Amino acid sequence: MSQVPVTSAGEVERKFEAAGAETLGADDVRAVLDRPVPDEPTERLQEAEYWDTADLALHHDRVTLRRRTGGRDDGWHVKLPGSGDRREELHAPLTPAGSGPPEGVVALLRSSSRGRPVVPVAELLTRRREWRAEDADGRTVAELVVDQVTARTVHADGREDLQAWQEIEVELGPGAPDGFLDEVEERLAERGIRRSASASKVGRVLAGRAATVARAEPDEHTAAGVVLRYLAEQARALRHQDPLVRLDREDAVHQMRVAARRLRSALQGFGRVLARERTRGLTEELRWFAGELAPARDTEVMLARLQELLAETPPALVVGPVAAEVDRAFTRRGAAARERATTALDSVRYLALLEALDALQADPPTTGRASRAARRVLPGEVDRAHRRVVAAMDAADATPEGPERDVALHEARKKAKRLRYANEVAQPVLGKPARRLRKRMKAVQELLGVHQDTAVTRATLLELAGHGQGPGEVTHPFTLGLLYGAEQRRARDAEDRLPALWARVPRPGS
Repeated sequence: MSQVPVTSAGEVERKFEAAGAETLGADDVRAVLDRPVPDEPTERLQEAEYWDTADLALHHDRVTLRRRTGGRDDGWHVKLPGSGDRREELHAPLTPAGSGPPEGVVALLRSSSRGRPVVPVAELLTRRREWRAEDADGRTVAELVVDQVTARTVHADGREDLQAWQEIEVELGPGAPDGFLDEVEERLAERGIRRSASASKVGRVLAGRAATVARAEPDEHTAAGVVLRYLAEQARALRHQDPLVRLDREDAVHQMRVAARRLRSALQGFGRVLARERTRGLTEELRWFAGELAPARDTEVMLARLQELLAETPPALVVGPVAAEVDRAFTRRGAAARERATTALDSVRYLALLEALDALQADPPTTGRASRAARRVLPGEVDRAHRRVVAAMDAADATPEGPERDVALHEARKKAKRLRYANEVAQPVLGKPARRLRKRMKAVQELLGVHQDTAVTRATLLELAGHGQGPGEVTHPFTLGLLYGAEQRRARDAEDRLPALWARVPRPGS
């Protein structure tokens, strides 16, 4: 992937229908924002060209790619899916008209475009009138703009559509108090101005074209419908983390790996709803992908844990430049792990995995149970997952303390995760009992996770010390021995707390 400078800015905004808003003046805006604003608005003429695949894959994934001029931030913009009113916008430098987006920007969209070319799909010309309100410290509270929009779209057969409308957009600044957008919306409603049905200008323009290729939603009352909806949500979460992993954002690798794990767990746990023999290949590919991400996540977690342990160690017992040597070792490991993750994202195998997830939704491998009522089928599947955890916990309890017990508890942890995810799938039909089971199982899983973390940390400490393998990466291993002992105590504490926590886990449905 070629390198292109990309900057990021979060935005919190709402759009409103604005028929007749051309008459809004400074006094109206002051009343709506409840703040002083200039008498005359800033006026701009903005041109935006929106790009997508021929089948609008970016639009369906709630991702926007545009080339815009005439504003304060001319260049290429990528808007990523957000939560509520908040979205993240990535900016890249402007390229000459007609040259297309930079290769690095296109790479950020690979999970949505699947490597297919992006082409212009819409052109928007916007005459913008903008008022900005500030607080006493000069920080922007909000910007209110009235946009007169003219849009042109070209169909594959050469037909053109022209649209024109007005809208109001309110974007919050760093000085906005909590709940400010809701207050603004109420004041606009008093003037007959309502929230727009479309969250974006291009969404409004492409709505008609997108509807012609919309996919039918599964029947949520059936067992297959509930499972497929969950799988679709997790596949979307996986895709949405892709650009953030490429940008090396904090926690992005972890969230992407969790989505892959949830997908695999749901396919394994509901193999009597979606035929297991036909999803086995997909679960293996999800296992491969999570494995490619694992080192990047593991190095993050391990470095943080070792830094925490060193900070807790009395300075007199930190012999030699241990902290610097640990940081150096994990800088090398982290760089290699991130490269491995990016290589996986750039691979043909990864694109094939995404296509297989799409194919699962388009033609699900359903069984005879799939069309039955979810409330009759899914509780039994959750109960089966619970029985597996019980067996794994019993096996761990019967294993003597030591490395074999560590392995047995790790197996119990994996079964506990599978139960937790199966319960997540079924929660829409199980209701309150599912929420109670989720809460208790999360506590058990987290404690088992602490125990597994200590096992991995102890192995890493031995590796850093060069135990049994010649010189290690830390030249003064005395302090590492102290850290090893601390992790042993932490493991015993987790084991001591586990029985009482496990005893509080209810049976599914109770």
